[in-house]
Amino acid sequence: MSPVGNDLDLSMGWDRFEQLVLALFKRVQGARDVKFRRYGTQGQAQHGIDLAGRDADGSYVVVQCKEYSRLTAADLRAAVETLAEGPRPFAARAFVVVTSASTQSTQLAEELAALQDEHSDLEIDLWGGEVLNDQLRGFADIVARFWTRETASVFCTGVPVPGVPAPPPDRQEQAERILLGPLNTSDVKPTLRAAEAARADDPRKASELFGQVAERLAAAGFHGHSFVLRRRQLDVMDAETMADEAIALASELAVAAVMRGERDEARALDRLVTKLDGDADTHVGDAASRHRHRELLDALVGDTMRTVGSPTGLLAALRATADIEDQAYHPPLVLYLAEDLFATEPASLAEVQDLVEAAIERAQEEDDATSDVLLRLRLVKAEYDEDERRSLLRSARRHLVTGRAAAMINAREARRCALEGRVEEASEAWRDAVQDAIHAGLNDDAADWLYAIRELNIKYGPWTTALDDEHRLAQAVRATSSGRILDRSRDPREAAMSALVRGKPIEALLSARRWLLDSCITGSWAHEGDAAQVLGDIYADNREPALAATLYQRVGAWKKVTELAGRVGDLLLPTTPWSDKPWWMVHAQAVQLSAQEDLLDDKTATRLLEGLLDLARRGRAGELMDSPTGALTLQAAKTACDLAPRGNPQQAQEVLDLLADDVAREKNRIFHTDDEHSTACVGIALAHPALAGTALTRLIDLASYDAQPAQKALARGEVLALLSGRDEDGILPPSLRDCLSSEERESLRDRIVGLVEDGRYLADVVLESIDPGHALVQEHARAARDSILARPDPVPSRTEFGTEMVRQAYLASLLSTSEARDCLDKLMVVASDAREAASNRQDALKGARHLVLSQPPDVRAAVFEQSRSFAVGDRDGSALDDLTREPHPLSTAQISIGSASLRGDGLSLAHAAADCSEQQEWVRDQAVGLLRSAVQRDIHAAAVVINGLPFATIPVDADLLAASQHTVVRQVAGLLAVREPERYQAVLTRLASDADHRVRRTLAEGIARSKDAALGPLASARSTLEQDPRHSVRVSLGNRPEWSSAGT
Repeated sequence: MSPVGNDLDLSMGWDRFEQLVLALFKRVQGARDVKFRRYGTQGQAQHGIDLAGRDADGSYVVVQCKEYSRLTAADLRAAVETLAEGPRPFAARAFVVVTSASTQSTQLAEELAALQDEHSDLEIDLWGGEVLNDQLRGFADIVARFWTRETASVFCTGVPVPGVPAPPPDRQEQAERILLGPLNTSDVKPTLRAAEAARADDPRKASELFGQVAERLAAAGFHGHSFVLRRRQLDVMDAETMADEAIALASELAVAAVMRGERDEARALDRLVTKLDGDADTHVGDAASRHRHRELLDALVGDTMRTVGSPTGLLAALRATADIEDQAYHPPLVLYLAEDLFATEPASLAEVQDLVEAAIERAQEEDDATSDVLLRLRLVKAEYDEDERRSLLRSARRHLVTGRAAAMINAREARRCALEGRVEEASEAWRDAVQDAIHAGLNDDAADWLYAIRELNIKYGPWTTALDDEHRLAQAVRATSSGRILDRSRDPREAAMSALVRGKPIEALLSARRWLLDSCITGSWAHEGDAAQVLGDIYADNREPALAATLYQRVGAWKKVTELAGRVGDLLLPTTPWSDKPWWMVHAQAVQLSAQEDLLDDKTATRLLEGLLDLARRGRAGELMDSPTGALTLQAAKTACDLAPRGNPQQAQEVLDLLADDVAREKNRIFHTDDEHSTACVGIALAHPALAGTALTRLIDLASYDAQPAQKALARGEVLALLSGRDEDGILPPSLRDCLSSEERESLRDRIVGLVEDGRYLADVVLESIDPGHALVQEHARAARDSILARPDPVPSRTEFGTEMVRQAYLASLLSTSEARDCLDKLMVVASDAREAASNRQDALKGARHLVLSQPPDVRAAVFEQSRSFAVGDRDGSALDDLTREPHPLSTAQISIGSASLRGDGLSLAHAAADCSEQQEWVRDQAVGLLRSAVQRDIHAAAVVINGLPFATIPVDADLLAASQHTVVRQVAGLLAVREPERYQAVLTRLASDADHRVRRTLAEGIARSKDAALGPLASARSTLEQDPRHSVRVSLGNRPEWSSAGT
């Protein structure tokens, strides 16, 4: 054991000496365990180095260890030149020669300087026995490991040896403070008595005593009681005309309260300062100083209580010139402003750089009380200053700051790395923060950072069975006693959740923003995401959708973005450039663009489509930082599909080329782009006539590989009109009716025939529409007849869902009247059988509607009578209704196949079977009554029936329908109004500005098909719709953009 002050004996053998240097460099240089390691093994070429490690800025430091009793200048030169003139491992920028010998000779100093001049690209250092001993005095655990604990206890003077527990807290004192109250304990009560006694005779002394007790209580965590005593202190000062001192103290306390998150306390003090300043004599004391306090405090509290916008008030107040010196609390004010911007508007940090720099200089002049403020100011500066960032990292990793500070520095670095996609570095930095926090007793923060690591793994992968390890570790850490980096009397998350439950949106918003700020300040990434989502929810629920969208995008909450886009109607939510954004933010914005592509102008849509195509290509080539599931790559392709009809022809072709590999597939396989790919094919065919043949060919290709969205898309009215060349209903604009040549149509028809031959879904329906009476269709029709007639009766022990009765009935309707009648009778039996599931009975009624249209009057009359009981609800009640209807909200089995009501389908059948005006009037009356139903599908059926009635003989009041809350009913009102524009001029005007774009689009389609579109009320409505913010509405009027041959 070495006497106090003596150096350690470093002669321990070369291998152990190398291990000692390795342990010391991990601590002093701050190189991480996974990066700083011994280089090579005995017998390998080591190029003059023994250890290698990565420094805080990512560059490498290499070390050569020499356990020499004496090191000469020649030895030093040889060591340096071996590295400098040979292959330099890791492109190291720093080289340290470490020896157990003394290095204090002038010869070594001069040689070191000469070598540094010769090798300016290499930072050279020399550590001798003196340096090693000085460094080891600060690391008792290393000394204990390589020597003994007794040696460490003597050699490491002033440094506690790890493993010696801290003295336990005084539990008796804690119990007394809690049970008696902190103002009634034996150490506080006498001082309070003395302060009260001195109020009358010596108010200044009374004020000092109240202040002393308040400081002690605040230090013990009793901030609320401390505030009570501060108010007494201020009351004494106010009563004794000590306005200047009172205002200065109140302002300082208010700033401290804001920094602790106590906004109500700060507001109370702000009101007090206003009163004190108003009551003070302007000719007594320092009026200018009082005014400055009030100005700053008003701005601070105002910005703290703001619900929207930026902290502009405090920024203006801090920049305001004043004839007096800045207050002592000026650095915390700047810190609050800078951290607010950092968390909410990081791009605005550049505007306050000068304030931050000045505050850092001011804080450096103060004592230890401002050390936390100084550290946090430097952390803000590190967000935009790379040199400051490296300086802080070195100080943390070389243990030149407290464990508390090191934890915060590492956590902030981890957050930055995570946002920049440097996953390994982020994980390592958070683990460093966890280690520092545990050593500093900050277990709650350590748990938060473990959750941050878990969030990192979720965002970037890998997804393994160990994904929840950090969650389990965090639970274990939180089970121990702990402190936190930020002093908060109440957790802002708890306050936000409580305010939401109590229906206090402003209070919830302010607490949630404080939660977000705290999470950003401490680098608690998982909490940052939660806070941003809660804050976004509050904004979304309180008519601030743009702010909500920004927050949702920030954390990649794409489902919330989608929901919000559906709620805001015609408001285009904001987006930002993608170049420097993390993948989840770009993904959320791409989802938002898909939801709102209809609101984009053509120029913007073209520009965004170009960027999306680039993202999708890079992602598919593996060049994009993405989630483990490739979410961004997939969404970029999907959104490109959504925007394809909005781009120019060249871009539309590029979308088809991009997805060329998403066509061919193995059996029973799907691509996640199938829906969007199929929709894009239809959209491209309609938007770009020159590409119609190419797009429809791709659609058929997809259908041939059983991509069901493509098979359904082929049966759309617009596609059938393009394929057949017939457009009796006026679905297509004139420019599209002849976009396919006869040769192209013949080729596409042959492809459809091939689909029918291969038995592809709906192919026979498509073929019948484009080539009526085709032999293959007749063959399929007979097979459909046989299938309907062979349908077995239901078995009580088993219920099947999902039928093809509707498609089969359509095909069977192509057969003879008698054959169709047999199928109709069978379907009416199925529809009437309560042993069948409701969805099956609904399909039977829909199928019967196809079949009844071709039947003679007597059959139609019989079916009409049968359908009446369905339409009025007498036949409701089917098998398994309790399981298949809308589930109870608290049920664990959330199964719903939709409504079990048969009324809407029954009414549709009655409408199809009605032959005379009396029957049609009954159908109309039932349909109008059904519009009051609570079942959406019944309302939809009633609206469709009303639209299909002969308007001239069976009128329905369009004005009444236009007042409905249901979109489909207002859509029908618009179509009815188009038929009698002079009568329903007010309806046309109202619906042309309807809040739901679907109503406006339906109205536009109706006007475009009307022969009177250019006359009177229709022309006025058309004029309104031509200015509609929705592209789909404008296009429905026939206003399609014309692309030049250059595709610009």
